[in-house]
Amino acid sequence: MLKEYFTLLEQREINIAEEYRKSIIPKTLYKYIPLGKNEESNKKRFHSLMNNKAWVTPIEYFNDPYEFSCMYIDRERLLEAGYSNTDIDCFNRLFSSLINRWDVLALSYAGVNCLPMWAYYTNNYQGFCVEYEVKNPSAIFPISYEPNRVPVARLILESLRTFKDMFDKHEKTSPDAEFYASIIRYQMFMKHESWKHEHEYRIIYPHNPKSEKGQNVELADLGLKTKRIIAGLYCSEINKNELTRISNKLGCGEIYCCKLSKEQFTLFE
Repeated sequence: MLKEYFTLLEQREINIAEEYRKSIIPKTLYKYIPLGKNEESNKKRFHSLMNNKAWVTPIEYFNDPYEFSCMYIDRERLLEAGYSNTDIDCFNRLFSSLINRWDVLALSYAGVNCLPMWAYYTNNYQGFCVEYEVKNPSAIFPISYEPNRVPVARLILESLRTFKDMFDKHEKTSPDAEFYASIIRYQMFMKHESWKHEHEYRIIYPHNPKSEKGQNVELADLGLKTKRIIAGLYCSEINKNELTRISNKLGCGEIYCCKLSKEQFTLFE
């Protein structure tokens, strides 16, 4: 599906590409949230859930060390093109500055029967999963899973030339500028193919320097609405009761509780 999106970008059909991207976003996405023995952390997560907010996190707190670095600047090609190491270091700083100003909300389309997602992200089934209805897909991007990191040299040079030309002409934007901006931005939505089983979609949100570890953001601003809450297999009774209270307050009804199937390798609610 993403191949068509990138083809439209290459054709400079930016608006059509973005409409296509929004059209392939699922109507329902999931967020897995841990609970444990730290009552203070649990309270913060319950407070966020109760107040129709979601926590967006800086990438340094994610479990993939290659976040936002699927693309890398091809130093050898730039040296061959006549640029100095000083120039290339400057390009690297510029490239990083364009993508490291964001916090991330990671969501999944894997559904509630994905055992690894419960194990990875809910403290071994002790937490819960929130099922969100997608009300506005504008800010949601699918992850592109790649077999290899992507070296870039021409992209950097062409984008710099394009932006300089745009500024020289006193233009606010141009089809080429929007194309290069879209490609550079998609660096934030690329991961190695070994993560493919997570079926990730994500939202980026401007980082607040005053909140180092992330921030709570209104669901409405993210285009989401809480649809239902699913308690993990080993979620404690105390936490189930609190989730039930919150779910009823939100108008979502009783929570769903995972149970082991007697016949298949699945969880059912």
